[in-house]
Amino acid sequence: MSDRRFVDAYNRIELDPASADRIRSRLEQELLPGKENEPSMKTRKILRTALIAAAISVLLITSAYAVSGVVRGTGTHIMKDTGSYDTLADLPRVEKIAGYPVTAPEKFANGYGFEELYLGGEEAFGENFETLKEYYSVMVNYVRDGKSDLTLDLSPVLDLPTEREAPAPTAAKEIRGVEVRYSRDHYKFVPPDYEKTEDDLADEAAGHYYVSFGSDEIEEYDFSFADFELGDVKYVFHDQSGRDADFLYEMAEEVIAAYQAENPAA
Repeated sequence: MSDRRFVDAYNRIELDPASADRIRSRLEQELLPGKENEPSMKTRKILRTALIAAAISVLLITSAYAVSGVVRGTGTHIMKDTGSYDTLADLPRVEKIAGYPVTAPEKFANGYGFEELYLGGEEAFGENFETLKEYYSVMVNYVRDGKSDLTLDLSPVLDLPTEREAPAPTAAKEIRGVEVRYSRDHYKFVPPDYEKTEDDLADEAAGHYYVSFGSDEIEEYDFSFADFELGDVKYVFHDQSGRDADFLYEMAEEVIAAYQAENPAA
């Protein structure tokens, strides 16, 4: 699916209106109003990353309703210091704005290298979509062989009760004393008149399978994720190619090793 079609399909996913608006707000922040041309390559990459990140947080919680004071979900949030950075030399500025340390290698042993970093506004919201906490997330895009399909996403660990737990990971492994959770999710984009099959319903009930309405034709993709916590910061690798656990475990180990070298007392 092209980036433009990915945006169009995602923009029509069956979400409650407020959640859908929060996803579309990222588009409004990145695309100039009234611009008729296709977005630049840099903007397209940021959008693709932002929308997949939104899929992780929103698709897991939109059917749940929280009691007062409990997090119903998370979403994009307009904040004054959002923006992109082309070099990791800007990390001190990014860390100052975000309010937490960022460990992001310049290059990984498997050949993935830094492409760009995006600092975005986020919020945790409650039952009536009131803001319970606002914060900055850091999305670091990595590229290999000219292909940008892997992102490292950082955000502060939220000290707030949630209404619904995320699905259990597909696998988990302890690496250098840190638990790394791996998940592989299947996303099926379907036309508006599509009727879910018995297999769809069974796969949805089993978890890590999502049917989203709005595509012109049926298109299916696997995304894989690895998440772990370092200090009070949550790290999540987003792999748009859906590779196996060992691939992401190796990359997670490099991040953990770099963090431990920077913070020997941790």
